[in-house]
Amino acid sequence: MRFAVVSCYLFLAFQVLGGVVRWVLDMFGASPVTYLPNALMLSCILLASVSDVLRQQTRPALVLFVLLLLLCAATGYINTGSGAQVAFGVWVLVPFFFGLACAPVLLNPGRVGLAALSLLFCLAVGGVALHALAELPWVGVNYSIRGVEVEGARDWQTSAGAQRLSGFARSSFDVAGQLLLFGGLLALHVRRAVWRAGFWLLVVAAISLTTSKGSLLALLMTAVAVEAVIRQSRPLLTVIVALGALWMLLPPVLGWTMDWAVAARTDLNHPVYGSFLDRMNDMWPRAWQLAFDQGLPLLGRGLGGIGAPVLVFEPRLENAGDNLFVYCGVLMGALVVPVFAIGLAAMFRLCAHLGVGIVRHAMVMGVALLWYGGVSNILEHAVLSLGFGMVCRVLSAGVVSNATGHLTAHSTAHTGPG
Repeated sequence: MRFAVVSCYLFLAFQVLGGVVRWVLDMFGASPVTYLPNALMLSCILLASVSDVLRQQTRPALVLFVLLLLLCAATGYINTGSGAQVAFGVWVLVPFFFGLACAPVLLNPGRVGLAALSLLFCLAVGGVALHALAELPWVGVNYSIRGVEVEGARDWQTSAGAQRLSGFARSSFDVAGQLLLFGGLLALHVRRAVWRAGFWLLVVAAISLTTSKGSLLALLMTAVAVEAVIRQSRPLLTVIVALGALWMLLPPVLGWTMDWAVAARTDLNHPVYGSFLDRMNDMWPRAWQLAFDQGLPLLGRGLGGIGAPVLVFEPRLENAGDNLFVYCGVLMGALVVPVFAIGLAAMFRLCAHLGVGIVRHAMVMGVALLWYGGVSNILEHAVLSLGFGMVCRVLSAGVVSNATGHLTAHSTAHTGPG
């Protein structure tokens, strides 16, 4: 289990310092070392799975998940005709699988874990602040791995020409997601309300420098969720989860059923909400076509069928998804509906168990991911993908425990990984 913890924090450090790490490694011709944490996480996943099988502790939820994964892999291969593209789709999701396998260990951080998380948070904030004051040498630098050009740290601006600050990370949206997740988890351990208010102002200021508007809305809802968890207010947390579900699900459905170029009656290039309307008018309808016109009936396109794998192997079909439900819908097709319904039902049930440590952490992360997932492809945001895997593990434990009529700290906190 210590191996999983070390792998996790090494991975998080590589993500928070992603721009710097890639810049330094490239100078020494050691760029492939960038992927060492992912390889370690993959080893943890395999070890945890083999351990469960040998101890005969394989759970029905794990079996169903593996079957779904194999179905999505087969669907991806049929649609793309490329085993490499499907394999890349699996590689992109390694942080999610790692979070799913090792959540029971990772969600009990202890003092050392909280100290490490605090350090990572300070590095993320400090990087953005430094970027606001000076030009950073690793921003805009690309490097090559085996002849393939790879982006190091992205240098880009808003439509109004403002610099999107990334600090030590690879991009502005990377560091914004890190601040959102780290901030939510750390705020749970800030005892006084006035100190939490000051802490949230710091997070708001740092995320504002990244110009990531979607993460600011998610941050507001996460702050409310933290207060609800600390005060063990089930009604308030239930409302936040319900509104988050509507925020994620309703806009894509409206985008699939209406022409927003006409219905919006506004400037689709507006600097505040133009990118959101563009998703409704263009990206999400194209994702629907990607799933069901370029995919199999009811099964979508499968693994490798959207996001980074498509950008690399099928650039003419490029689509980032920029919504968790949309992204998963392309991967799973119509199966996304019952999967999300079960997940949301489990979130509502866990609102009644805020005295359990793991549940408290998972619900805060769940709210952050639910709200940010409405406008972001969190499965390809490495840190958020890791968090989403952990949340899904706790939700699956909640589903199983509910079926047996109870949910205790033991049922979520002390199950083995896998």
